[in-house]
Amino acid sequence: MKYPYEAQADLPGIAFSAMRQMILAQAKASRLTVLEDDEMRLTVETAHGLIGLRPGVESETAGMVAATDERWLFVMKNAVVQQMQHALPAVAEAMRWSDGGAPGRLPPNFSFARVTDVVELGPAFLRLTLSGEDLSSYGDSAIHFRLVQPPKGVEPQWPSVAANGSIAWPEGPGAPHRPVYTARSIDHACNTLVTDVFLHNGGRTSEWATEISRGGRERQVVGLVGPSGGGLLSAHHVLMATDETGFPAAARLLENLPEGATGQIFLEAEHGKACDYPIDVPEGVEAVWLSRAHGDVLGDTTLAAMENHAGAKIWFAGEGQQSTQVRNAAKAAGWESGDVRVSSFWRV
Repeated sequence: MKYPYEAQADLPGIAFSAMRQMILAQAKASRLTVLEDDEMRLTVETAHGLIGLRPGVESETAGMVAATDERWLFVMKNAVVQQMQHALPAVAEAMRWSDGGAPGRLPPNFSFARVTDVVELGPAFLRLTLSGEDLSSYGDSAIHFRLVQPPKGVEPQWPSVAANGSIAWPEGPGAPHRPVYTARSIDHACNTLVTDVFLHNGGRTSEWATEISRGGRERQVVGLVGPSGGGLLSAHHVLMATDETGFPAAARLLENLPEGATGQIFLEAEHGKACDYPIDVPEGVEAVWLSRAHGDVLGDTTLAAMENHAGAKIWFAGEGQQSTQVRNAAKAAGWESGDVRVSSFWRV
């Protein structure tokens, strides 16, 4: 059996037909495979497992998830609950999964790690090596994870499993900072993960990483939640663009493009290429460095370049408003949603 771990949760007050249409629309937009679809069952295959609908125990409809192991099952359950929270928060709060889920414990996709090495990468980045407990779930296509940093001078509180099967993050003084970062490389033999931190004024992670680089030991132990994210780019022609916040992700994607890939990438930094961040660009992809100090704007440059890259897969990461502009322009120009990956890494 490909997905031996399975769980279901009643969706009180939800009509099967209405939820079925919603899931099918999302599956079509994301180019997911529908394995079965009839009046009683809907099953869709995703990158991490199965999602679908079944008859409920005490309601008409139940949500279903299945996965290869307990960790991915939790990830699937958490994703379903989060989707429900946006549309029907009361239903999401009432969900209870058939496997119990052990509320209160650490989430299955959470693990502890220790910072064991810090190296400067030019004037604006630090490269951190994290020694973990178990990084076996981080495969070659694992791109992102949450870097869960303890607060300064306060006993940290870590996430737990909520009663509805989602991840519960603590609040208050002990709450950790939990931004998403890129796994630049993973050494399974040594159980280490390497990530790069962009240093900028006011950044909580910048402050934490700088503290560690100067010998601080108080906050060397962190949490890792993941892997997550959209994975690698499987494309033979790309249009990519990012500022420093996305340089690590762009570097990871570029070095894993299919052989012979072509395209263009725009890289925006305060002083352009002088940031000295190491990015290996394939021979067929043109790298164009932009300088904010000289007035270059990443979003405007990307919009102007789109007409020259019909059929390309678009990858954009940067400021929120610019991300929205690129996403809307791609949609208006007829790009399929599955060929456009736009991320808002920060906002003005």
